[in-house]
Amino acid sequence: MRKWFLILVMAILLVLPSVVSAQEQIAIESINVELWPEFDKADMLVIDSILLAPGVQFPVQVDVRIPSGAVLHTVAVGETLNAVSDLGIDYQTSKDGEWMVISVQAGAPAIRIEYYDPALAKEGSQRAYSYHWLSDYNVGNFSVALQRPFDAEQFTSSLSLQDNGLRSDKLQYYSSQVGSVAAGESITFTVSYQKPSDMLSVSRLQIEPVTVDENTAGRVSLNNYLPYIIGTLGVIIIIGGFMYYRQSERSASAKKSRRRKSANEESESGIYCAQCGTRAHGGDRFCRTCGSRLRQAEE
Repeated sequence: MRKWFLILVMAILLVLPSVVSAQEQIAIESINVELWPEFDKADMLVIDSILLAPGVQFPVQVDVRIPSGAVLHTVAVGETLNAVSDLGIDYQTSKDGEWMVISVQAGAPAIRIEYYDPALAKEGSQRAYSYHWLSDYNVGNFSVALQRPFDAEQFTSSLSLQDNGLRSDKLQYYSSQVGSVAAGESITFTVSYQKPSDMLSVSRLQIEPVTVDENTAGRVSLNNYLPYIIGTLGVIIIIGGFMYYRQSERSASAKKSRRRKSANEESESGIYCAQCGTRAHGGDRFCRTCGSRLRQAEE
């Protein structure tokens, strides 16, 4: 009995380091957190772009913590952060105190999680938001990108911000490099600004006009085909005119034939006068020669 117990203990000791080693192999190369306040909803849109470190064996379960009151919008995975997809992604959510834990079954190194956080505080025109991050893994580089609402003023943060200028959406962006974050370490920073209206940034996005010229790919120039079009129309008109002329001739000939036949029918008939033998015309009641009543008329 003691022998079997010792064998069991040794087996556990052999397996445990391999499990711990597998957990330690999960490391995050970089995380970029984007905060878009009042973009398309009156909340804070948070976008976590996560890139796992090289050497991670796939598939692998990755746990990401977001605020428990957040509304999860998207979980996407891909080979790169520019090519992630939310189709067929296997993930579960669970509660852990103030956190919602998203457990993603990742088959590739790039993970993107988007959610809306209603914790954006509003008091009059003043806005304030506090962001929290608790990492379950070592993070090589943690960075932050902030989007400034189109009519916001006095935009500040507890982070040291770098002005990145305007993007194609005509909105102002800022960035900050936090650096490496150890597993179990917590990050907290704040964002505040003043906004005189409740209008969302998405409502002010400008749609750039598309310029189309002769060199635009896929464009068909009418000038190249105009002679062919005119020639084809000319042939159609000539053929149509000829067919109309032939049809008109046939119609006129048929009318003449009908008139000639009618005239003949009117001019002559199969009735003869019983007195003088003169042939009567169609429609006659009396003989045009002797005036006698025609026999057919009498019948």
